Amino acid sequence: MSKRILSLGLVLILSLAVLAGCTSNETPSDTNNDDTVRIAIIHGNLGDLGFIDEAHIGLNKAKEDLGIEFDYAEILENSEVETQLRMFSDSEDYDLIIALGANYIDPLLAVAADYPDQKFTLADGVVEGYENINSVRALDPEQTFLSGVIAGLVTLDERMPLSNSDNIIGFVGGMDTPVSRSGAAGFMAGARYVNPEVEFIYNIVGGYRDPGTAKEIAMTAYGRGADVISHNAGGSGLGVFSAAEESDKYVIGSSLASIDPVRSLVTSIKRIDLLIYQEIETVVDGTWEAGVVLKGIRDDVTGYSREGITNELPEDILAIAEEVKQQYIDGKFQLPDDPNQVDAWTLENNYEANK
Repeated sequence: MSKRILSLGLVLILSLAVLAGCTSNETPSDTNNDDTVRIAIIHGNLGDLGFIDEAHIGLNKAKEDLGIEFDYAEILENSEVETQLRMFSDSEDYDLIIALGANYIDPLLAVAADYPDQKFTLADGVVEGYENINSVRALDPEQTFLSGVIAGLVTLDERMPLSNSDNIIGFVGGMDTPVSRSGAAGFMAGARYVNPEVEFIYNIVGGYRDPGTAKEIAMTAYGRGADVISHNAGGSGLGVFSAAEESDKYVIGSSLASIDPVRSLVTSIKRIDLLIYQEIETVVDGTWEAGVVLKGIRDDVTGYSREGITNELPEDILAIAEEVKQQYIDGKFQLPDDPNQVDAWTLENNYEANK
């Protein structure tokens, strides 16, 4: 793996180590004052170069800006989730307990029913109708849509040195889940919106920590003519970056922690850090309430970034992406949330028609 690709990931990991507001203790920090807002969060392993690491950026920012304290637990097996949620709840020391990930829904519901006075938040998932659970989630098609617009324009642009004339792009998903499929749908819709004839190679890795399989999938797609591949595959996405470097083709990642400055076009953004920070802010200011909060392009929670990227992207491509963004904000179209919907969606939605 190129040092260029890994550098920002290492910076993020080191930053988390320096800024860590707690350890993976199962009891709150003894240094907390009685009036300090205390947060607990459960999630998978840190170091995923994705939404878990990004959640800790939000936690540490809340610690710095809002004066909160937090504890966390890294969950290795889903069977441990309910036990850990109950341990945090039994302590009665946390103003809010956050479960990070839609795969925690069932144990969260079981525990929330037994602790009606405890506030819970499900982050990156949705449940409705519970008086002590708030759901916060980014709109997944909106994370990848504008990156898809850029990919659809780049693939046939003769000014881009790594593009070819095949009009093929790819998408690599981590798991075959609604989140992964809706991310793929957003990317495909964006590309088709500006390039209706573009073809897609879409594959699933089967896990979020399998860069070897992801690289094999991406190498095959590049070999079949794809000149841009996007991913939403967590740590597996490093394999896509490795394939892009080896094939000397373009890549689009899903986290600022993994960027190839030369071959990345943009990074698809889902601001889990912002969602976590804003959720904690409602606890601090007393406005937290149960329900469902969905945020996306209109809230600057999703979109794209060129941070850390050194290659040149023509200004007219970026201008079109911004114009399409405004069309979406203005309500000129909605987005599909499954790849199987994209063909029919394309027949009714087109950039030129909406200009």
